[in-house]
Amino acid sequence: MISATYFRLTARLAVLSMVVALAVQGQTTKVINVNEPRPLWSALDQLEVANPGVAINYEDPPYENLADVQHSATPQQQAAHPGFHLIVPRAGAISADITLSSTPEAAADVIGNLNRLLVSYRQNALPGDFKIEQANGVVYVTPITVLGANGSSREVTSPMTTLISIPSAKRSVPETAQAIFDAVSKATGLRFGIATFPFRPTDQVTFAASNEPARDALARLFALVRSAPVSYRLLFEPKPDPKRAFDYMVNVHLAGFVPPQAPPGLGRIGPTGPIVTPPQTTGSRPGAVSVKQ
Repeated sequence: MISATYFRLTARLAVLSMVVALAVQGQTTKVINVNEPRPLWSALDQLEVANPGVAINYEDPPYENLADVQHSATPQQQAAHPGFHLIVPRAGAISADITLSSTPEAAADVIGNLNRLLVSYRQNALPGDFKIEQANGVVYVTPITVLGANGSSREVTSPMTTLISIPSAKRSVPETAQAIFDAVSKATGLRFGIATFPFRPTDQVTFAASNEPARDALARLFALVRSAPVSYRLLFEPKPDPKRAFDYMVNVHLAGFVPPQAPPGLGRIGPTGPIVTPPQTTGSRPGAVSVKQ
């Protein structure tokens, strides 16, 4: 008969082999714990830092049911700005063990990590649901369902899959990005405001798009002007807010760079134009204002 000691020894050897294998592959693990409105946003920021070299784009679902949102304006904000509204997605927690990898196969690790985060998101019944896609050399986390105003779940699609065309011209990089979002706006009726953008107005590019998805055009633009991966966060302004200026606020950054957060509500009481941040590097990175609500 095989003794219990043999089984214990075999189990220990299996664990040791797994640890050695992870070390050989340059992998370690950590826990991502987030509890706030839009927890996927913060989790994906952490995931980009943990897996450098992989850009992860995130898009909010179009929140429209009161059950999916909450009022977050502080008494100080309301006193300073009478009639001020700060409606944000309902807060919640997600948690997952993720794999950190420095190998060229990091993208595969990121997909596994994303699936674990989404499992936690769904288990906690947070607003909407998402899918994961790989395209243009980056990863997209985009909504597929949301709770409608009538209380029933409905399917949604990413506005960045809208087919757009823009004429060839030499423009600044911020102007070119704005032209892409303007084309989406013209096709869908949605309003986009660029909040943060890591390229200077002096950065010039000759660019055109012809009947292609907006996200493909944006990925081509970023590839033209930066060798480092660039990602965006498309943040929906909840529909119950009657004072919203845009349907979506857009934050763009170098993947793995997390700019300091702005005070709550900055996007509603500050300038509506883009805040252009200086080019970021992997070394000392200048700060940027990120409109996070």
